[in-house]
Amino acid sequence: MMHLSYEQEITLIKRMVMAHGVSESDAESLAAVVAHSDFTGTYSHGLSRLCIYLQQYSTGALVAKPDFRCVKDTDASLVFDCGGGSGIVAVNSVYDAVLERARKYGVAAGVGRNSANIGCGGYYGHRMAEDNVIGIVMSNTYPCQAPYGGADRLIGTNPIIMGCPTTDPNRPIVIDISTSGVAIGKVQAYRRENRPIPADWANDYDGSPTTDPHTAYCVRPMGGHKGYGLAVFVDMFGGVLSDALTSPEIPFVEDLRPEETGFAVILLDIAHFLDVGRFKEHASLYASLIKNSRTAVGVKEIFMPGEIEARLIEEHRRTGLDFSDALEAELTALGRRCGALGADAALAELLG
Repeated sequence: MMHLSYEQEITLIKRMVMAHGVSESDAESLAAVVAHSDFTGTYSHGLSRLCIYLQQYSTGALVAKPDFRCVKDTDASLVFDCGGGSGIVAVNSVYDAVLERARKYGVAAGVGRNSANIGCGGYYGHRMAEDNVIGIVMSNTYPCQAPYGGADRLIGTNPIIMGCPTTDPNRPIVIDISTSGVAIGKVQAYRRENRPIPADWANDYDGSPTTDPHTAYCVRPMGGHKGYGLAVFVDMFGGVLSDALTSPEIPFVEDLRPEETGFAVILLDIAHFLDVGRFKEHASLYASLIKNSRTAVGVKEIFMPGEIEARLIEEHRRTGLDFSDALEAELTALGRRCGALGADAALAELLG
Protein backbone atom coordinates (compact mmCIF):
# COMPACT_ATOMS: atom_id res chain seq x y z
CA MET A 1 0.00 0.00 0.00
CA MET A 2 1.38 3.40 -1.03
CA HIS A 3 0.70 6.37 1.28
CA LEU A 4 1.09 9.91 -0.07
CA SER A 5 0.69 13.38 1.35
CA TYR A 6 -0.82 16.06 -0.88
CA GLU A 7 2.61 17.58 -1.46
CA GLN A 8 4.10 14.17 -2.33
CA GLU A 9 1.40 13.51 -4.91
CA ILE A 10 2.03 16.91 -6.51
CA THR A 11 5.77 16.16 -6.66
CA LEU A 12 5.18 12.68 -8.10
CA ILE A 13 2.87 13.95 -10.85
CA LYS A 14 5.15 16.80 -11.84
CA ARG A 15 8.21 14.61 -12.14
CA MET A 16 6.36 11.95 -14.11
CA VAL A 17 4.92 14.33 -16.70
CA MET A 18 8.04 16.49 -16.94
CA ALA A 19 9.97 13.33 -17.86
CA HIS A 20 7.82 13.38 -21.02
CA GLY A 21 8.87 16.92 -21.88
CA VAL A 22 6.01 18.84 -20.29
CA SER A 23 7.05 22.30 -19.05
CA GLU A 24 7.20 22.91 -15.31
CA SER A 25 4.34 25.44 -15.40
CA ASP A 26 2.11 23.05 -17.36
CA ALA A 27 3.11 20.22 -15.03
CA GLU A 28 2.09 22.31 -12.03
CA SER A 29 -1.30 23.00 -13.59
CA LEU A 30 -1.86 19.33 -14.38
CA ALA A 31 -0.65 18.18 -10.95
CA ALA A 32 -2.98 20.57 -9.10
CA VAL A 33 -6.05 19.17 -10.87
CA VAL A 34 -5.04 15.50 -10.57
CA ALA A 35 -4.24 15.83 -6.86
CA HIS A 36 -7.45 17.79 -6.25
CA SER A 37 -9.31 14.83 -7.73
CA ASP A 38 -7.76 12.27 -5.39
CA PHE A 39 -7.95 14.42 -2.28
CA THR A 40 -11.63 15.25 -2.83
CA GLY A 41 -12.41 11.55 -3.23
CA THR A 42 -12.85 11.60 -7.02
CA TYR A 43 -10.35 8.80 -7.57
CA SER A 44 -11.35 8.16 -11.18
CA HIS A 45 -9.51 11.31 -12.30
CA GLY A 46 -6.59 11.19 -9.88
CA LEU A 47 -3.49 9.03 -10.14
CA SER A 48 -5.62 6.36 -11.77
CA ARG A 49 -6.25 8.71 -14.70
CA LEU A 50 -2.63 9.90 -14.66
CA CYS A 51 -1.65 6.43 -15.85
CA ILE A 52 -3.63 7.06 -19.03
CA TYR A 53 -2.15 10.54 -19.49
CA LEU A 54 1.36 9.10 -19.25
CA GLN A 55 0.58 6.48 -21.88
CA GLN A 56 -0.86 9.20 -24.11
CA TYR A 57 2.30 11.30 -23.76
CA SER A 58 4.43 8.25 -24.56
CA THR A 59 2.57 7.57 -27.81
CA GLY A 60 2.12 11.19 -28.88
CA ALA A 61 -1.65 11.11 -28.32
CA LEU A 62 -0.97 14.06 -25.98
CA VAL A 63 1.49 16.73 -27.15
CA ALA A 64 3.95 17.69 -24.41
CA LYS A 65 4.61 21.17 -25.82
CA PRO A 66 1.43 22.07 -27.73
CA ASP A 67 0.99 25.07 -30.01
CA PHE A 68 -1.76 26.60 -27.88
CA ARG A 69 -3.15 29.76 -29.48
CA CYS A 70 -6.18 32.04 -29.74
CA VAL A 71 -7.62 31.75 -33.24
CA LYS A 72 -10.56 34.18 -32.87
CA ASP A 73 -11.00 37.14 -30.55
CA THR A 74 -14.20 39.20 -30.53
CA ASP A 75 -13.77 40.88 -27.16
CA ALA A 76 -16.13 38.93 -24.84
CA SER A 77 -15.85 35.72 -26.87
CA LEU A 78 -12.68 33.76 -27.58
CA VAL A 79 -11.83 30.67 -29.59
CA PHE A 80 -8.68 28.62 -28.95
CA ASP A 81 -6.84 25.82 -30.68
CA CYS A 82 -5.31 23.78 -27.86
CA GLY A 83 -2.69 22.07 -30.03
CA GLY A 84 -3.43 18.53 -28.92
CA GLY A 85 -2.01 19.05 -25.44
CA SER A 86 -3.40 18.31 -22.01
CA GLY A 87 -7.04 19.28 -21.64
CA ILE A 88 -6.34 20.17 -18.03
CA VAL A 89 -3.71 22.71 -19.01
CA ALA A 90 -5.91 23.99 -21.85
CA VAL A 91 -9.00 24.60 -19.70
CA ASN A 92 -6.96 26.46 -17.10
CA SER A 93 -5.38 28.62 -19.81
CA VAL A 94 -8.71 29.40 -21.45
CA TYR A 95 -10.21 30.08 -18.02
CA ASP A 96 -7.47 32.67 -17.38
CA ALA A 97 -8.20 34.44 -20.67
CA VAL A 98 -11.97 34.37 -20.17
CA LEU A 99 -11.63 35.65 -16.59
CA GLU A 100 -9.70 38.68 -17.84
CA ARG A 101 -12.50 39.50 -20.31
CA ALA A 102 -15.23 38.86 -17.73
CA ARG A 103 -13.58 41.41 -15.45
CA LYS A 104 -13.89 43.93 -18.30
CA TYR A 105 -17.26 43.07 -19.83
CA GLY A 106 -19.11 41.33 -16.98
CA VAL A 107 -19.73 38.20 -19.02
CA ALA A 108 -17.28 36.35 -21.26
CA ALA A 109 -17.03 32.97 -22.91
CA GLY A 110 -14.28 30.91 -24.49
CA VAL A 111 -14.25 27.64 -26.36
CA GLY A 112 -11.35 25.31 -27.11
CA ARG A 113 -10.85 22.64 -29.74
CA ASN A 114 -8.14 20.06 -30.39
CA SER A 115 -8.13 19.35 -26.66
CA ALA A 116 -8.27 16.27 -24.42
CA ASN A 117 -9.64 15.04 -21.08
CA ILE A 118 -10.04 17.97 -18.65
CA GLY A 119 -9.60 15.97 -15.43
CA CYS A 120 -11.47 16.72 -12.21
CA GLY A 121 -14.07 19.35 -13.03
CA GLY A 122 -14.60 20.32 -9.41
CA TYR A 123 -11.23 22.07 -9.48
CA TYR A 124 -12.56 24.65 -11.94
CA GLY A 125 -15.63 25.22 -9.78
CA HIS A 126 -13.30 26.05 -6.90
CA ARG A 127 -11.40 28.46 -9.14
CA MET A 128 -14.66 30.27 -9.86
CA ALA A 129 -15.37 30.66 -6.16
CA GLU A 130 -11.86 31.95 -5.44
CA ASP A 131 -12.17 34.48 -8.27
CA ASN A 132 -15.62 35.75 -7.18
CA VAL A 133 -17.30 34.68 -10.39
CA ILE A 134 -20.16 32.36 -11.14
CA GLY A 135 -19.79 30.19 -14.19
CA ILE A 136 -19.93 26.94 -16.07
CA VAL A 137 -17.44 24.64 -17.78
CA MET A 138 -18.54 21.93 -20.20
CA SER A 139 -16.46 19.39 -22.13
CA ASN A 140 -17.35 16.58 -24.46
CA THR A 141 -15.66 13.19 -24.20
CA TYR A 142 -15.30 9.98 -26.17
CA PRO A 143 -18.52 7.94 -26.52
CA CYS A 144 -19.12 5.63 -23.59
CA GLN A 145 -22.87 5.90 -23.03
CA ALA A 146 -25.74 5.07 -25.32
CA PRO A 147 -28.47 7.55 -26.18
CA TYR A 148 -31.65 7.09 -24.17
CA GLY A 149 -33.32 3.97 -25.52
CA GLY A 150 -30.30 3.00 -27.61
CA ALA A 151 -27.56 0.39 -27.37
CA ASP A 152 -24.64 1.89 -29.33
CA ARG A 153 -21.95 4.00 -27.66
CA LEU A 154 -22.47 7.45 -29.20
CA ILE A 155 -22.55 9.93 -26.31
CA GLY A 156 -19.75 10.98 -23.96
CA THR A 157 -20.05 11.34 -20.22
CA ASN A 158 -19.90 15.06 -21.14
CA PRO A 159 -19.42 16.71 -17.73
CA ILE A 160 -20.97 19.97 -16.55
CA ILE A 161 -19.20 22.01 -13.84
CA MET A 162 -20.49 25.10 -12.01
CA GLY A 163 -19.24 27.07 -9.05
CA CYS A 164 -19.79 30.24 -7.01
CA PRO A 165 -18.49 31.72 -3.75
CA THR A 166 -20.05 31.98 -0.29
CA THR A 167 -18.91 33.81 2.83
CA ASP A 168 -16.85 30.74 3.78
CA PRO A 169 -13.92 30.38 1.33
CA ASN A 170 -13.63 26.71 2.31
CA ARG A 171 -17.28 26.00 1.49
CA PRO A 172 -18.04 27.25 -2.02
CA ILE A 173 -21.05 25.88 -3.86
CA VAL A 174 -19.66 23.61 -6.56
CA ILE A 175 -21.20 20.99 -8.79
CA ASP A 176 -19.23 18.61 -11.01
CA ILE A 177 -21.41 16.02 -12.68
CA SER A 178 -21.09 13.75 -15.64
CA THR A 179 -24.27 13.53 -17.68
CA SER A 180 -23.96 9.79 -17.31
CA GLY A 181 -24.91 8.22 -14.00
CA VAL A 182 -21.24 7.53 -13.29
CA ALA A 183 -17.94 8.54 -14.88
CA ILE A 184 -16.38 5.89 -17.11
CA GLY A 185 -13.15 6.38 -15.15
CA LYS A 186 -14.83 4.78 -12.14
CA VAL A 187 -15.62 1.67 -14.19
CA GLN A 188 -12.00 1.62 -15.36
CA ALA A 189 -10.76 1.91 -11.79
CA TYR A 190 -12.92 -1.06 -10.73
CA ARG A 191 -11.66 -2.98 -13.76
CA ARG A 192 -8.08 -2.37 -12.65
CA GLU A 193 -8.90 -3.69 -9.18
CA ASN A 194 -11.00 -6.55 -10.61
CA ARG A 195 -13.95 -5.56 -8.41
CA PRO A 196 -17.65 -5.82 -9.33
CA ILE A 197 -19.39 -2.53 -10.12
CA PRO A 198 -22.81 -1.50 -8.74
CA ALA A 199 -25.70 -2.85 -10.80
CA ASP A 200 -26.95 0.57 -11.89
CA TRP A 201 -23.68 1.84 -13.37
CA ALA A 202 -23.40 0.18 -16.77
CA ASN A 203 -24.90 -2.05 -19.44
CA ASP A 204 -23.28 -4.81 -21.47
CA TYR A 205 -23.16 -4.91 -25.28
CA ASP A 206 -26.82 -5.89 -25.56
CA GLY A 207 -28.01 -3.13 -23.22
CA SER A 208 -28.54 -5.31 -20.17
CA PRO A 209 -27.32 -4.24 -16.71
CA THR A 210 -24.02 -5.78 -15.61
CA THR A 211 -21.89 -5.83 -12.47
CA ASP A 212 -18.83 -7.13 -14.31
CA PRO A 213 -16.47 -4.22 -15.14
CA HIS A 214 -14.85 -6.35 -17.86
CA THR A 215 -18.11 -6.76 -19.79
CA ALA A 216 -19.40 -3.22 -19.14
CA TYR A 217 -19.96 -1.78 -22.61
CA CYS A 218 -21.50 1.60 -21.83
CA VAL A 219 -22.51 3.63 -18.80
CA ARG A 220 -26.08 4.83 -18.38
CA PRO A 221 -27.38 8.39 -18.78
CA MET A 222 -28.03 10.28 -15.55
CA GLY A 223 -31.77 10.43 -14.97
CA GLY A 224 -32.59 8.64 -18.21
CA HIS A 225 -33.72 11.01 -20.97
CA LYS A 226 -32.79 14.08 -18.89
CA GLY A 227 -29.11 13.23 -18.67
CA TYR A 228 -29.14 12.23 -22.32
CA GLY A 229 -30.54 15.64 -23.30
CA LEU A 230 -27.92 17.48 -21.24
CA ALA A 231 -25.15 15.38 -22.79
CA VAL A 232 -26.31 16.35 -26.27
CA PHE A 233 -26.10 20.04 -25.43
CA VAL A 234 -22.64 19.69 -23.93
CA ASP A 235 -21.64 18.45 -27.38
CA MET A 236 -23.31 21.54 -28.89
CA PHE A 237 -21.32 23.89 -26.64
CA GLY A 238 -18.07 21.97 -26.38
CA GLY A 239 -17.93 20.21 -29.73
CA VAL A 240 -19.98 21.96 -32.41
CA LEU A 241 -19.50 25.56 -31.20
CA SER A 242 -15.73 25.13 -30.85
CA ASP A 243 -15.49 23.28 -34.19
CA ALA A 244 -14.06 20.24 -32.40
CA LEU A 245 -15.12 16.64 -32.81
CA THR A 246 -18.42 15.59 -31.30
CA SER A 247 -18.62 12.58 -29.01
CA PRO A 248 -19.46 9.96 -31.69
CA GLU A 249 -16.32 11.03 -33.61
CA ILE A 250 -13.87 11.03 -30.69
CA PRO A 251 -11.55 7.99 -30.50
CA PHE A 252 -11.67 5.76 -27.45
CA VAL A 253 -9.00 6.58 -24.90
CA GLU A 254 -7.67 3.01 -25.13
CA ASP A 255 -6.79 3.68 -28.78
CA LEU A 256 -4.13 6.17 -27.62
CA ARG A 257 -4.88 8.54 -30.48
CA PRO A 258 -5.39 12.33 -30.25
CA GLU A 259 -8.80 12.95 -28.71
CA GLU A 260 -9.55 16.30 -30.41
CA THR A 261 -12.29 17.08 -27.90
CA GLY A 262 -13.80 20.50 -27.26
CA PHE A 263 -14.91 22.51 -24.24
CA ALA A 264 -16.58 25.76 -23.25
CA VAL A 265 -15.88 28.16 -20.36
CA ILE A 266 -18.50 30.80 -19.48
CA LEU A 267 -17.88 33.23 -16.61
CA LEU A 268 -19.93 36.03 -15.06
CA ASP A 269 -18.08 38.53 -12.89
CA ILE A 270 -20.37 38.97 -9.89
CA ALA A 271 -19.22 42.55 -9.25
CA HIS A 272 -20.80 43.64 -12.56
CA PHE A 273 -24.20 42.47 -11.31
CA LEU A 274 -24.16 42.84 -7.54
CA ASP A 275 -21.88 43.77 -4.67
CA VAL A 276 -19.72 40.68 -4.13
CA GLY A 277 -20.20 40.74 -0.36
CA ARG A 278 -23.97 40.91 -0.78
CA PHE A 279 -23.87 37.98 -3.20
CA LYS A 280 -21.86 35.85 -0.78
CA GLU A 281 -24.15 36.69 2.14
CA HIS A 282 -27.25 35.80 0.15
CA ALA A 283 -25.66 32.61 -1.20
CA SER A 284 -24.70 31.58 2.34
CA LEU A 285 -28.18 32.38 3.66
CA TYR A 286 -29.66 30.28 0.88
CA ALA A 287 -27.32 27.42 1.81
CA SER A 288 -28.19 27.69 5.51
CA LEU A 289 -31.92 27.54 4.77
CA ILE A 290 -31.35 24.26 2.96
CA LYS A 291 -28.89 22.80 5.46
CA ASN A 292 -31.09 23.63 8.45
CA SER A 293 -34.24 22.25 6.89
CA ARG A 294 -35.89 19.02 7.98
CA THR A 295 -34.11 15.84 6.97
CA ALA A 296 -35.83 12.78 5.61
CA VAL A 297 -36.26 9.76 7.86
CA GLY A 298 -32.91 8.08 8.43
CA VAL A 299 -30.85 11.03 7.10
CA LYS A 300 -28.56 12.85 9.53
CA GLU A 301 -27.45 15.84 7.45
CA ILE A 302 -28.20 17.68 4.22
CA PHE A 303 -25.16 18.61 2.15
CA MET A 304 -24.81 21.48 -0.30
CA PRO A 305 -23.26 20.69 -3.69
CA GLY A 306 -19.50 20.33 -3.22
CA GLU A 307 -19.64 20.26 0.58
CA ILE A 308 -18.66 16.60 0.96
CA GLU A 309 -15.66 17.09 -1.32
CA ALA A 310 -14.64 20.23 0.61
CA ARG A 311 -14.66 18.26 3.86
CA LEU A 312 -12.72 15.40 2.30
CA ILE A 313 -9.91 17.58 0.99
CA GLU A 314 -9.52 19.19 4.42
CA GLU A 315 -9.32 15.77 6.07
CA HIS A 316 -7.09 14.15 3.45
CA ARG A 317 -4.63 17.02 3.39
CA ARG A 318 -4.14 16.38 7.11
CA THR A 319 -3.89 12.60 6.89
CA GLY A 320 -2.64 11.81 3.39
CA LEU A 321 -4.09 9.05 1.20
CA ASP A 322 -3.49 5.34 0.68
CA PHE A 323 -3.22 3.99 -2.88
CA SER A 324 -3.42 0.38 -3.98
CA ASP A 325 -0.44 -1.87 -4.71
CA ALA A 326 -1.81 -2.32 -8.25
CA LEU A 327 -1.75 1.43 -8.92
CA GLU A 328 1.73 1.76 -7.42
CA ALA A 329 2.97 -1.06 -9.67
CA GLU A 330 1.45 0.53 -12.78
CA LEU A 331 2.93 3.94 -12.00
CA THR A 332 6.32 2.37 -11.28
CA ALA A 333 6.32 0.60 -14.64
CA LEU A 334 5.33 3.79 -16.44
CA GLY A 335 8.01 5.76 -14.58
CA ARG A 336 10.71 3.31 -15.61
CA ARG A 337 9.49 3.30 -19.20
CA CYS A 338 9.71 7.10 -19.57
CA GLY A 339 13.01 7.43 -17.72
CA ALA A 340 11.63 9.16 -14.65
CA LEU A 341 12.82 6.10 -12.71
CA GLY A 342 15.79 3.84 -13.12
CA ALA A 343 15.31 0.22 -14.19
CA ASP A 344 15.20 -1.06 -10.61
CA ALA A 345 14.12 2.13 -8.84
CA ALA A 346 11.06 2.39 -6.61
CA LEU A 347 8.38 5.03 -6.98
CA ALA A 348 9.38 6.53 -3.63
CA GLU A 349 12.47 8.02 -5.31
CA LEU A 350 10.24 10.55 -7.09
CA LEU A 351 8.64 11.86 -3.92
CA GLY A 352 11.39 14.21 -2.86
